Amino acid sequence: MTESPWTDLGPADNFPNDQQACIDALGVRLVVMNVGGEFYAVENICPHAGRPLGDGERRGMTITCPYHGYTYHIKTGKSIVNPDDEMPVRTFPIRLHRGRVEAQLSTQKEANE
Repeated sequence: MTESPWTDLGPADNFPNDQQACIDALGVRLVVMNVGGEFYAVENICPHAGRPLGDGERRGMTITCPYHGYTYHIKTGKSIVNPDDEMPVRTFPIRLHRGRVEAQLSTQKEANE
């Protein structure tokens, strides 16, 4: 398995501490969050109803869909209420490299090929 390349999302300054930003990168809609200097990225689509998850409120390590109230853990993508029964939100590996935020945007299918 070949490690997928990292995609530049912009300078770390574009993602202030305790803020979130909705961006498109290589056709993938993301919510990028800076939680105490640690960066996380989830797909900007609520798996429950397909609405923009990035419009929701983030508290600590969770983000809540503003349309139906579903809450997801931003590191694992799992539902807080029904982690074993609800479809998780897609998460992406993310890193800080030379002052820039980068993400691996491969799909699970690509990762298994």
